Amino acid sequence: MRRLFAWSVLFAVLAALTVLPWLMLDNAPAIEPPAEFQRTDLAGIKSLFQKHDPRRQTPDMLHSIRLDEAELNRVLNYAMKLPRVSGIAAELTPGQATLTATLTVPDNPFGRYLNITAEVAEAPGGIQIQSLQLGSLPLPGALADWVARQFHRQLLRDSTYAAMADAFSRVDFAENQATLDYRWHPELLTRLERKSVELLIPAEDQARMLVYAEQLNVLLKPYPHGSKIPLAQIVSPLFAHALQAGGDPRIENRAALTALAAYLGGVSLPRLLAGDSRSIYRAPPVLLSLYGRRDLAEHFTLSAALSINGGSQLAKAIGLMKEEEDAGKGSGFSFTDLAADLAGVRLGERATGDTAARVRQQLAAARTDADLLPDIRDLPEFMPQAEFDRRFGPVGSARYQAVIASIDARLDAHPLTQ
Repeated sequence: MRRLFAWSVLFAVLAALTVLPWLMLDNAPAIEPPAEFQRTDLAGIKSLFQKHDPRRQTPDMLHSIRLDEAELNRVLNYAMKLPRVSGIAAELTPGQATLTATLTVPDNPFGRYLNITAEVAEAPGGIQIQSLQLGSLPLPGALADWVARQFHRQLLRDSTYAAMADAFSRVDFAENQATLDYRWHPELLTRLERKSVELLIPAEDQARMLVYAEQLNVLLKPYPHGSKIPLAQIVSPLFAHALQAGGDPRIENRAALTALAAYLGGVSLPRLLAGDSRSIYRAPPVLLSLYGRRDLAEHFTLSAALSINGGSQLAKAIGLMKEEEDAGKGSGFSFTDLAADLAGVRLGERATGDTAARVRQQLAAARTDADLLPDIRDLPEFMPQAEFDRRFGPVGSARYQAVIASIDARLDAHPLTQ
């Protein structure tokens, strides 16, 4: 009898291991991957952030974020990029939201996608899962909600998660609208930034970035505070250090360029990755320039880091949107700045691609501005919106594309970006 029982249990387990994946996995995604990142998507996310910028919120007062379906889906798909999640969609109705996500799974005989659909409803202090379906397999809502609450209790052991959970007070679903009420605590932003790094960047990559941040401090120490020096004077010895370090050139290049971009962007990597300061920001004590201009060094380096860490499409969109904003209310549209952005994107792609070893050697050998970037100062810039529209507009027109083609030709001819 015991042997029969054991064989029965084994058979049941094997059957479950076969049937459950067959029920859960599909050959087609329920949610198609979102279209390529567009400037309009970026502009929407930026507008949302500016409206709810936590640095401008009054501490400990009740605030509300209201999103329609399009805004919520834009945030879910572009601002919260998650591993293996190819697409997310939310449908908002009074008192309830239906969330559908598609995850790609490793190769297997059952299917390429795990499609998850959850119906969540308003509940005191948060939300409650009413139903959950994994592919064709429905799960009881009560069971799914109980598992989620147990997981929530475990996460509360993390101080950052607990502080974030404490800040949110109510979620409200209406027709085509979700409202989140929260109380902002000033220190929460820094804690979230540190936690994001902890979750998204492996510990060994963090350690490598800190090495290059420290090397930057050593290289900059001899220069007087507030002085301005050519970017090549720092890039060359920094990547000479990378050459001596050996290792995978793609990984070393990513760490070095990220550390350099963080410095130019005023972010202290030691404070972000290893410190406990309430602020991770620090003004660069020594200014770096390309062709005598700080803005070109920043455009070039930050675009390279964005391309490496966020994708070239995102980096290009940010660069172009910045110039469109400048045309409307800033210093004016600048093809010079845009060319530096495009050069940085190419650098990021090549520094972490098949040409990584060659790029590392080229950066270590750089001695002048021209070794990093072709001279682009003759390109049209400082154009207010009306002038830009008259001469080249709108973005995407034949005249605009002709300038972009000339920039691409210069970059194609440059050893570092060809």
